[in-house]
Amino acid sequence: MWKDHVHRPERELWHDDEFGNVHWYCCGDPLEGRALLDGVLRAMSPRGARELRRIIERLDALVG
Repeated sequence: MWKDHVHRPERELWHDDEFGNVHWYCCGDPLEGRALLDGVLRAMSPRGARELRRIIERLDALVG
């Protein structure tokens, strides 16, 4: 999605008048993103996965 965004001349994150849910256009479905991230964590080394989980936990704490 990021590659698509930076190659668009207007670089708009979303169009409020298009589609159904305007909040997911810039970043995609958060549940799909979390599922993808879970797969990445499983593929990483245990040490790298722990480090990334710590970062994710900090970010989750900021949002939630």
